[in-house]
Amino acid sequence: MNMKNYRETYIRKAEIAQLILLHQLYQQKNSHHLIFQGGTALRWCYGGSRFSEDLDFVTSLAPEAVTALIGPAMKGAQNLMIAHFGPGTLDLRDKSTRGGTVKCFADFRPEGAREKISVKLEFESLAPDKKPDIQNIILSSLGSVAYLAASGEFRVPRANTVIVAETPEEILSDKVRALLERHYLKGRDFFDLWHLYTALKTAPDVQMIERKWTFYQADFVARRSFAFFIKPSKDEKELMLEAIEQDLSRFLPPEVLDAHRRQQYVGFLETVRSLFIDLINKGLCSP
Repeated sequence: MNMKNYRETYIRKAEIAQLILLHQLYQQKNSHHLIFQGGTALRWCYGGSRFSEDLDFVTSLAPEAVTALIGPAMKGAQNLMIAHFGPGTLDLRDKSTRGGTVKCFADFRPEGAREKISVKLEFESLAPDKKPDIQNIILSSLGSVAYLAASGEFRVPRANTVIVAETPEEILSDKVRALLERHYLKGRDFFDLWHLYTALKTAPDVQMIERKWTFYQADFVARRSFAFFIKPSKDEKELMLEAIEQDLSRFLPPEVLDAHRRQQYVGFLETVRSLFIDLINKGLCSP
């Protein structure tokens, strides 16, 4: 099993870089059309306790408009990165591979450093006339951001940028789609659903989940049924446990991961099982 380790020093730098990029992106014209979603939105906006490495957005903007917005945001981010990490350069690597999606990496390399600080950004196009439920959130009002500002680690004057984020119900719905659709299972989806279900008490919305099948320009292809998670075979359960162990080793402190490991990740598996049973009871059919 190829497991990567949790690297606390690097993670703290990457999280500061994420906040700088969020601050700059939402300073730009038309940025209200960018809707923050996924694990990192859960981390910053809703008290998520695991590291998440990507900034994921959905948008009604055309890819060219997204690219035009990113450019000036990077210029502002360069100055803030230097203020936080010392002299260096911020480069943007375009990794877009399909129409309707903008994917890139913002890489800051401090002078003389052996390692760059890298943040992946992905902007997925919404299908026409589709828009998720959102909340407008002031960046500096978030508890985790306020803590980093008070400690002097996040030093952005007047960080009153308004972040447009999916609601927890929307993030839960996206996570359901991800579990059914991903080519390979990712342990982060199990953890995030566990956090949504247990910490935030987020109730699944059947209609919201159902509309996710046709929500994005990219076609939805279900690779697993509800039964996979409700009554898995021995091999299927091993597949889930391996995905959880391998993926979360990068995103959780070792002592936290060990606590879940000692319980054989039963909390994550039972949360997902209960979720899919709940969805069936509410009338949602496996796609």
